[in-house]
Order: sequence, then structure tokens, then C-alpha cells
Amino acid sequence: GRRGVFGLFALGIPIVAGAPVLCHLEDPGLAALGAFYGGSVMAITFYGGIFSVLPAYIADLFGQKHAGAIHGKLLTAWAASAVVGPMGLAYLREASYHTKIHELLSCINPEDFKNTFGVGTDEAQRLIDAKTVTIARLMDIAPQGTLDPTPFLYDSTCYVAATFMGVSALANFFIKPIDVHKMIEDNKLKQT
Repeated sequence: GRRGVFGLFALGIPIVAGAPVLCHLEDPGLAALGAFYGGSVMAITFYGGIFSVLPAYIADLFGQKHAGAIHGKLLTAWAASAVVGPMGLAYLREASYHTKIHELLSCINPEDFKNTFGVGTDEAQRLIDAKTVTIARLMDIAPQGTLDPTPFLYDSTCYVAATFMGVSALANFFIKPIDVHKMIEDNKLKQT
């Protein structure tokens, strides 16, 4: 039924959590590339699938009488999450960027930094804030063999998103339909 369909949407958790793993493979090959693209398409289709099944699922859980009002509240929360979610994920990516740039900065020869940017590493934060010092520019003066951290910037974002999806899946698992007959009986007892 519809509850099972919502359970199926939990497949998005390993897709989102596995994306960084697939991106970091040394030699991904065709299978990994197919898994990444297939997983991405599947995750995108889940969004539309949830949206289309939601009204009927709400009616199954809470009855048709108040399904419209509950659906309206969920759409309002969904709209709020469409604003807050990307802002939170952008914050995580920015925090990851600053962590990686400082890690990279610790590998840079201070003399090379001064020759390239005209100031010492003690003023690096000012240049980072002004976007003068970037990961790409630091990679130009990094020691040979330094790993470019750019592909790893979204790892924490994917893991946090997968965690939120997991919490949502667990919350969905614990939702139980309302026993309408018991509610009617309870209301009759309260009225007497």
C-alpha cells in the first residue's frame, strides 16, 4: 500500500550517503558511474513520488475529513523546508570549504604564500574572506602530491541530508493510523 511506497522512498538514504563514496573512487569505471547517475535520477523521482502519494497517504492515516487541512499544513512545512534546507546545506558546504582551505594552508610554504599573495600567512584570513585566496590558487603553490580537497566539499552535506532522511523514515515508520471507531466510542463516553 501507500505506507510501503513511503518506505520505498527510504532508498534515497543510501543513494545520498553513497554519492560521496562514488565520487571519491580512484578509478570509478562504468558501473560506479551508472550507479551515481541512476541513483541521482531515482532520488529526483522520489521527490515527485512523495508529492503525488502524500494526499492519499494522509487520508489513510488520519481519515478524509481533515486530510485537506493536514495536507495544507504539510505543504506549508514543505515550502519552509525548501527555503531553510538549502540554506543549511549551503552553510555546511561553506564550513567545509573553510576547513579544507585552512588544512591546505597549513601545507603551504609561508615563503611561497608571501611571493604569490604579497602578504604573510598571518593575513591569510583577510584574503580568504575577500576570495583572493581560494583552494584553486593554493593548489597552484601546494607541494607536489597534495590532494585537491575540492571533490570533498559536499561530503558533510550529503551525510547530514542522509541523516535527516533517516530520521524522516523512522518518523514515518512510527506513524500509526488513527482508530476512528475507538475515537468515536471515546467521544461518546466523554459526552455522557
